[in-house]
Amino acid sequence: MKRILHVEDNEQYREFIAGVLKHEGYEVISSDNAMDGIKLFELGNYDLVITDLKMKNVDGLQFFSFLRRIDPEVKVIVLTGSNRDADEVAGLEMMVNDYIKKPVSVEVLLTRIARVISENRVLRVDTELYSEPENLRIDIQKRKVYKDDELVVLTSKEYELLVYLMRNKGRVITREELLKEVWRQSEDELDIRNVDTYIKRLRTKLVLSTIYSVRSVGYEWVE
Repeated sequence: MKRILHVEDNEQYREFIAGVLKHEGYEVISSDNAMDGIKLFELGNYDLVITDLKMKNVDGLQFFSFLRRIDPEVKVIVLTGSNRDADEVAGLEMMVNDYIKKPVSVEVLLTRIARVISENRVLRVDTELYSEPENLRIDIQKRKVYKDDELVVLTSKEYELLVYLMRNKGRVITREELLKEVWRQSEDELDIRNVDTYIKRLRTKLVLSTIYSVRSVGYEWVE
Protein backbone atom coordinates (compact mmCIF):
# COMPACT_ATOMS: atom_id res chain seq x y z
CA MET A 1 0.00 0.00 0.00
CA LYS A 2 1.39 3.40 -1.02
CA ARG A 3 1.74 5.89 1.82
CA ILE A 4 0.92 9.60 1.42
CA LEU A 5 1.55 12.50 3.80
CA HIS A 6 -1.00 15.29 3.27
CA VAL A 7 -0.49 18.75 4.79
CA GLU A 8 -3.45 21.12 4.48
CA ASP A 9 -4.70 23.76 6.94
CA ASN A 10 -8.31 23.70 5.73
CA GLU A 11 -9.95 20.96 7.80
CA GLN A 12 -12.87 20.32 5.45
CA TYR A 13 -10.67 20.01 2.37
CA ARG A 14 -8.09 17.93 4.26
CA GLU A 15 -10.74 15.41 5.31
CA PHE A 16 -12.20 15.33 1.80
CA ILE A 17 -8.83 14.55 0.18
CA ALA A 18 -8.04 11.94 2.84
CA GLY A 19 -11.35 10.22 2.11
CA VAL A 20 -10.74 10.21 -1.64
CA LEU A 21 -7.24 8.80 -1.28
CA LYS A 22 -8.24 6.12 1.22
CA HIS A 23 -11.04 5.04 -1.11
CA GLU A 24 -8.39 4.53 -3.81
CA GLY A 25 -6.37 2.29 -1.50
CA TYR A 26 -3.75 4.74 -0.27
CA GLU A 27 -2.67 5.00 3.34
CA VAL A 28 -3.01 8.67 4.32
CA ILE A 29 -1.39 10.53 7.20
CA SER A 30 -2.68 14.11 7.56
CA SER A 31 -1.47 17.27 9.28
CA ASP A 32 -2.87 20.78 9.46
CA ASN A 33 0.53 22.53 9.52
CA ALA A 34 4.01 22.20 8.07
CA MET A 35 5.91 21.97 11.36
CA ASP A 36 3.97 18.87 12.43
CA GLY A 37 4.29 17.62 8.86
CA ILE A 38 8.08 17.71 9.15
CA LYS A 39 7.94 15.68 12.36
CA LEU A 40 5.66 13.11 10.74
CA PHE A 41 7.94 12.90 7.70
CA GLU A 42 10.99 12.28 9.88
CA LEU A 43 9.19 9.44 11.68
CA GLY A 44 7.85 7.56 8.67
CA ASN A 45 8.46 6.50 5.08
CA TYR A 46 6.24 8.10 2.46
CA ASP A 47 5.80 7.50 -1.26
CA LEU A 48 4.43 11.01 -1.75
CA VAL A 49 3.84 14.28 0.09
CA ILE A 50 0.95 16.55 -0.89
CA THR A 51 1.07 20.06 0.55
CA ASP A 52 -0.95 23.23 0.46
CA LEU A 53 0.96 26.40 -0.42
CA LYS A 54 -0.40 29.19 1.77
CA MET A 55 -0.16 28.07 5.39
CA LYS A 56 0.53 29.82 8.69
CA ASN A 57 4.17 30.22 9.83
CA VAL A 58 5.75 27.91 7.24
CA ASP A 59 4.40 27.86 3.68
CA GLY A 60 4.36 24.93 1.28
CA LEU A 61 7.59 25.79 -0.52
CA GLN A 62 9.49 26.27 2.74
CA PHE A 63 8.05 22.93 3.84
CA PHE A 64 9.30 21.33 0.62
CA SER A 65 12.75 22.81 1.22
CA PHE A 66 12.84 21.21 4.68
CA LEU A 67 11.77 17.84 3.30
CA ARG A 68 14.35 17.90 0.52
CA ARG A 69 17.05 18.51 3.11
CA ILE A 70 15.92 15.37 4.94
CA ASP A 71 15.41 13.29 1.78
CA PRO A 72 16.72 14.72 -1.54
CA GLU A 73 14.54 12.26 -3.49
CA VAL A 74 11.24 13.13 -1.79
CA LYS A 75 8.28 13.37 -4.17
CA VAL A 76 6.05 16.39 -3.54
CA ILE A 77 2.87 17.72 -5.11
CA VAL A 78 1.76 21.27 -4.31
CA LEU A 79 -2.04 21.42 -4.23
CA THR A 80 -3.09 25.03 -3.84
CA GLY A 81 -5.85 27.56 -4.29
CA SER A 82 -3.34 30.24 -5.30
CA ASN A 83 -3.77 31.57 -8.82
CA ARG A 84 -0.57 33.63 -8.77
CA ASP A 85 1.79 32.74 -11.61
CA ALA A 86 4.72 33.75 -9.40
CA ASP A 87 3.82 31.00 -6.91
CA GLU A 88 3.67 28.38 -9.64
CA VAL A 89 6.97 29.53 -11.15
CA ALA A 90 8.63 29.42 -7.72
CA GLY A 91 7.38 25.88 -7.16
CA LEU A 92 8.54 24.65 -10.55
CA GLU A 93 11.93 26.32 -10.15
CA MET A 94 12.35 24.45 -6.86
CA MET A 95 11.54 21.28 -8.82
CA VAL A 96 8.42 20.09 -7.03
CA ASN A 97 7.12 17.02 -8.85
CA ASP A 98 3.79 18.62 -9.71
CA TYR A 99 1.89 21.85 -9.09
CA ILE A 100 -1.90 21.55 -9.10
CA LYS A 101 -4.34 24.43 -8.76
CA LYS A 102 -7.65 24.09 -6.93
CA PRO A 103 -10.32 23.38 -7.84
CA VAL A 104 -9.30 20.14 -9.53
CA SER A 105 -11.47 17.15 -10.37
CA VAL A 106 -10.96 13.96 -8.38
CA GLU A 107 -10.18 12.05 -11.57
CA VAL A 108 -7.43 14.46 -12.63
CA LEU A 109 -5.98 14.62 -9.12
CA LEU A 110 -5.79 10.83 -8.78
CA THR A 111 -4.21 10.50 -12.23
CA ARG A 112 -1.49 13.00 -11.44
CA ILE A 113 -0.84 11.45 -8.03
CA ALA A 114 -0.42 8.02 -9.62
CA ARG A 115 1.95 9.47 -12.23
CA VAL A 116 4.19 11.16 -9.67
CA ILE A 117 4.36 8.08 -7.45
CA SER A 118 5.32 5.88 -10.41
CA GLU A 119 7.95 8.16 -11.93
CA ASN A 120 11.63 7.59 -11.20
CA ARG A 121 12.85 11.16 -11.37
CA VAL A 122 15.61 12.01 -8.93
CA LEU A 123 16.06 15.63 -7.89
CA ARG A 124 19.34 17.21 -8.89
CA VAL A 125 21.13 18.50 -5.82
CA ASP A 126 24.54 20.03 -5.25
CA THR A 127 27.24 17.49 -4.48
CA GLU A 128 29.82 20.13 -3.58
CA LEU A 129 29.94 23.80 -2.65
CA TYR A 130 33.10 25.87 -2.97
CA SER A 131 34.23 29.36 -1.96
CA GLU A 132 37.41 30.45 -3.71
CA PRO A 133 38.10 33.54 -1.53
CA GLU A 134 37.84 31.41 1.61
CA ASN A 135 39.45 28.29 0.08
CA LEU A 136 36.46 26.50 1.56
CA ARG A 137 34.91 23.30 0.22
CA ILE A 138 31.81 21.41 1.35
CA ASP A 139 31.21 17.79 0.39
CA ILE A 140 27.41 17.68 0.52
CA GLN A 141 27.05 13.91 0.28
CA LYS A 142 29.50 13.24 3.12
CA ARG A 143 28.54 16.39 5.08
CA LYS A 144 32.20 17.33 5.48
CA VAL A 145 33.77 20.80 5.42
CA TYR A 146 37.34 21.57 4.36
CA LYS A 147 39.20 24.83 4.97
CA ASP A 148 42.58 25.15 3.23
CA ASP A 149 42.21 21.41 2.46
CA GLU A 150 41.98 20.61 6.17
CA LEU A 151 38.87 18.92 7.58
CA VAL A 152 36.95 21.14 10.03
CA VAL A 153 34.46 19.48 12.36
CA LEU A 154 31.15 21.34 12.65
CA THR A 155 28.00 20.57 14.59
CA SER A 156 24.90 19.64 12.59
CA LYS A 157 23.37 23.13 12.91
CA GLU A 158 26.67 24.87 12.12
CA TYR A 159 26.92 22.77 8.97
CA GLU A 160 23.33 23.45 7.87
CA LEU A 161 23.74 27.18 8.51
CA LEU A 162 26.95 27.29 6.46
CA VAL A 163 25.36 25.42 3.55
CA TYR A 164 22.31 27.70 3.57
CA LEU A 165 24.46 30.84 3.53
CA MET A 166 26.64 29.57 0.69
CA ARG A 167 23.68 28.44 -1.41
CA ASN A 168 22.18 31.92 -1.03
CA LYS A 169 25.36 33.95 -1.49
CA GLY A 170 24.87 37.51 -2.68
CA ARG A 171 21.47 37.78 -0.97
CA VAL A 172 20.70 39.37 2.39
CA ILE A 173 19.07 36.74 4.59
CA THR A 174 17.09 37.82 7.62
CA ARG A 175 17.58 36.20 11.00
CA GLU A 176 13.93 35.12 10.91
CA GLU A 177 14.46 33.29 7.62
CA LEU A 178 17.53 31.50 8.97
CA LEU A 179 15.65 30.38 12.07
CA LYS A 180 12.80 29.02 9.97
CA GLU A 181 14.98 27.37 7.32
CA VAL A 182 17.82 26.03 9.47
CA TRP A 183 16.31 25.66 12.94
CA ARG A 184 12.78 24.94 11.65
CA GLN A 185 11.23 27.16 14.29
CA SER A 186 7.83 28.78 13.99
CA GLU A 187 7.31 32.49 14.68
CA ASP A 188 6.20 31.73 18.23
CA GLU A 189 9.45 29.88 18.94
CA LEU A 190 11.93 32.26 17.34
CA ASP A 191 15.03 33.19 19.33
CA ILE A 192 17.09 35.62 17.27
CA ARG A 193 20.13 35.14 19.51
CA ASN A 194 20.60 31.60 18.16
CA VAL A 195 21.57 32.97 14.74
CA ASP A 196 24.12 35.46 16.06
CA THR A 197 25.72 32.81 18.28
CA TYR A 198 26.13 30.32 15.45
CA ILE A 199 27.39 32.94 13.00
CA LYS A 200 30.08 33.83 15.52
CA ARG A 201 31.02 30.15 15.82
CA LEU A 202 31.34 29.76 12.05
CA ARG A 203 33.48 32.87 11.74
CA THR A 204 35.78 31.58 14.48
CA LYS A 205 36.04 27.93 13.43
CA LEU A 206 36.51 28.65 9.72
CA VAL A 207 38.20 32.07 10.00
CA LEU A 208 35.60 33.55 7.64
CA SER A 209 35.55 37.08 6.25
CA THR A 210 32.74 36.56 3.71
CA ILE A 211 29.79 36.59 6.15
CA TYR A 212 28.72 40.23 6.31
CA SER A 213 26.44 41.56 9.04
CA VAL A 214 23.53 43.67 7.83
CA ARG A 215 22.53 45.79 10.79
CA SER A 216 19.10 45.06 12.26
CA VAL A 217 18.35 42.65 9.41
CA GLY A 218 20.59 39.60 9.14
CA TYR A 219 23.58 38.34 7.17
CA GLU A 220 24.93 38.04 3.64
CA TRP A 221 27.59 35.78 2.14
CA VAL A 222 29.62 38.14 -0.08
CA GLU A 223 32.41 37.09 -2.45
